[in-house]
Amino acid sequence: MDTETRIDLVKEEKETSDQTVILQQFPHQVGGHNCILMYDPFTVCKLLTILELSFYKEIPHSLEPFLPRYLGVINVLLENDVEGKAIFRAYRLSSDEIDHQIMTQVDTDEEIKVNFAKANSHVNNGPSKIQSEGPISPCNSKYYRKQVKVMNNDESKLFILLENVVQPFRCPCILDLKIGTWNQKLNILKSRSEDEYNKVSTIRLGVRLGGMQTYNVTDKKFSYFDKYFGKTLDLVGLKRMLYQYFDNGITFQHDIYNQMLKKLQLLRKRIALEDCFRFRFRGCSILLIYEGYCNDNINGNTNVDARLIDFSHTISNKLNYNPNQQLNGELIGPDNDTLKGLDNLLTFFMELSPSPQIS
Repeated sequence: MDTETRIDLVKEEKETSDQTVILQQFPHQVGGHNCILMYDPFTVCKLLTILELSFYKEIPHSLEPFLPRYLGVINVLLENDVEGKAIFRAYRLSSDEIDHQIMTQVDTDEEIKVNFAKANSHVNNGPSKIQSEGPISPCNSKYYRKQVKVMNNDESKLFILLENVVQPFRCPCILDLKIGTWNQKLNILKSRSEDEYNKVSTIRLGVRLGGMQTYNVTDKKFSYFDKYFGKTLDLVGLKRMLYQYFDNGITFQHDIYNQMLKKLQLLRKRIALEDCFRFRFRGCSILLIYEGYCNDNINGNTNVDARLIDFSHTISNKLNYNPNQQLNGELIGPDNDTLKGLDNLLTFFMELSPSPQIS
């Protein structure tokens, strides 16, 4: 049974099941703002936002191969188990119940962001690189604790269910790249001067490392780099990290690099197509994945994947997003900000082989 068939069966089961599910930590989260939890081996979930839900319900056909599959909505309650440990329990809701709760939850989206920021202020957010043999990424463990802090006991929130795109991989090497300048500039200018912003070349170029996980086949350990580390990188540092992503501890993996480059080139062509003109993919990321386990590294596209993720700020002519940020007229033409970031990323990629050409 192939992965797509399994996902269809899982989706059908979710739509018909009345059982509750205790959500687990997702072991391979490398970036983002909210905690990603695991519903089952094929499905992950995260806090629902109206913009992201609306986007998945009207996705452009040309981008379907580059998006996680949307699998529904669940209600999540924070509870304590018999030992007093905080757990997240998922419940199914009817369509009417979901619609009602969406309207309630939309009103509290900004409050949730503020609470996450407060929770974030109590932990060390210095740039970090961590090497570990453990099964859970340090990034997810941190966000799991934050999610517990911002949700009160017996308080429920809607979460969106999405395809677990790393499920086919045994030792996934993952690179989360923030694409475009909109979200980064908005956040940085809140706390830094325009001069400081202009010095951060990776932001001006529309590419920033949002997180990375690599696997070393020699010592059989994962290395993790978080988004705070990514924010410290200049252009030279970013290029070095791109090169390191394809280095398995023995060699630069040219076959995987070539497959990934082709996928990025195709994604760039798809975003430039007319059915994407009505969208602006503000604050989105490109997630790159390949198999790090040496014995599984055979030639074939199944061992390499590239997905566009994180649509909490994506807007279109149809989306009723933030009433305080109305569009100035209809969106016309391609998303040049996202395309600029992709073009620069492709330039950096083509400079990697056969060795990193860092000026």
